Amino acid sequence: MAQAKLINDITDLVWLMRAFDSDTKREVFEEVCKDWQRMEDIEEKYGKEGMDALKFFEKVKLVETRWGMNEGKAKKEYHAFYSSFHIKVISSVDMLQDVFSIALMDEKTFEDIESKIYDFIGDGELGREVERHFSFTPIQMKCIVKRSAKLEYRGMKIIKVEN
Repeated sequence: MAQAKLINDITDLVWLMRAFDSDTKREVFEEVCKDWQRMEDIEEKYGKEGMDALKFFEKVKLVETRWGMNEGKAKKEYHAFYSSFHIKVISSVDMLQDVFSIALMDEKTFEDIESKIYDFIGDGELGREVERHFSFTPIQMKCIVKRSAKLEYRGMKIIKVEN
């Protein structure tokens, strides 16, 4: 059952903007809105970029999953969880600058930052320690993790995403 996603945290704009920033991501999302889809079907139709899009959608909880049977084997299937978004945020100019500095950062620069953080955190590191080490504000750090397909918060720690 599709429902509306309420966005009231300014940093959620980062993953929302990144979720639909390419034709492939938009097309994959349209596919999972129509019906349940298996990763193999998405990979066959859209390649690695389609698989990465589906993994990102799962990370940010845009899709729900279930196990379905295919040729006697259980396969994970994906379907869009939300059909609309309700956005209501109040923010200072400083926070907006931090959010958009990460959301609109070019891919190469972001990948460099993401790789450095990935290497730094090892098995997990407190977010504030990563912020201090790389001189990021708490809002920027939260935005980096939300944009990243490799990092996520577990409590106050930043950890590597398991694929």
